[in-house]
Amino acid sequence: MSSGINRRTAVKALGAGLLAGGSVPFFHVQSYGQNQPTKVSLTLPFTLHGSYTAFIAARDLGYWKDRGVDVAVSRGYGSPDAIKKVHLGHFNYGDASFESVIQAASEGLDVVGLGLHMHVSPLAIFTLKKSGINHPKDLEGKVLGAAPTYGDWLFFPAFAKKTGIDRSKISVRFLEGNVRAQTLLNGGVDALTGYYNLDAPLLWTGGGEIDIMLHYKYGLKIYGTGLLAVRTQVEKFPEVTKAVVEGVMEGYKYTYLKPAEALDMHISSMRELQGSDRTREITKYQMLLNTALGVHPAPKKHGLGYYIPEEVAENVALAKEFLDLQKDVDPSKIFTNDFVGTVKLTPAEWQQVEQSVKPYILW
Repeated sequence: MSSGINRRTAVKALGAGLLAGGSVPFFHVQSYGQNQPTKVSLTLPFTLHGSYTAFIAARDLGYWKDRGVDVAVSRGYGSPDAIKKVHLGHFNYGDASFESVIQAASEGLDVVGLGLHMHVSPLAIFTLKKSGINHPKDLEGKVLGAAPTYGDWLFFPAFAKKTGIDRSKISVRFLEGNVRAQTLLNGGVDALTGYYNLDAPLLWTGGGEIDIMLHYKYGLKIYGTGLLAVRTQVEKFPEVTKAVVEGVMEGYKYTYLKPAEALDMHISSMRELQGSDRTREITKYQMLLNTALGVHPAPKKHGLGYYIPEEVAENVALAKEFLDLQKDVDPSKIFTNDFVGTVKLTPAEWQQVEQSVKPYILW
């Protein structure tokens, strides 16, 4: 267990930040008593759904408190928006897709990835089994549904290029995010761009028998989501950063090993999720799929959250090839492993985890 961050340490760091004149949002430290928790804020890219059960565990099981931090978690409105708000100082930390971190860096934002919880990207194409669309080329001549501002649509040209799809032969119907899954189920589109961990649960619980084309399986081996902050935040407050990251990783370890208990905790903590069997099922699937997307050699060998430098470089190379980056990105500048590697699972525990999510590992 990490040592707590006491009031004196936090105040000293706060004063150093003020003297430096930086733009980092400062922590609100309690002004009374000893060993008061350091209050920080964190934004997610979406709502607090089942892929983020670990954040509830970090709070409710004391993983953050034991490390001396009190983290206020807020919902977000997409990864680019989360990164922007962290950059502007509205939040101390954020969570976002790694390709969005790369794009932000190409735009001159000095953001740093602090620890992954999805080593496999959830980007995917969904179709109904009855459609007969079994391969990417089968999408030609069909109607594809997408939300124009979502990352899954923005990355579709990369998927098309990688798989040899002629995009001119595909009709696109733009949809609002909250009706995408139901539109596919109702036959309004033939296929849907989306996220494995978010859209598959909606389609499964909506009665759909679906096929899933995971981008990762077709050669777009990019990372998924993880924690981030601006560089000045990390450099000025390393102890706080370590506490926040380690607490989250402890939360993910708990969701990996105790999924039933973690699900109960999630549902009981959010009134809006209670009273609906379908909502519970959706949350359960979201959590299990996040676990599946975290089964990867990096956390097995080095601990939860770990980035493999060579894979980061491959991510940047793919982004340079397929995305419209404004300038080159130095892979070594957009991540750090300084705050991960302490939360680990044993080989036996990894075996337990893999067995529990085996049906959901599609790559």
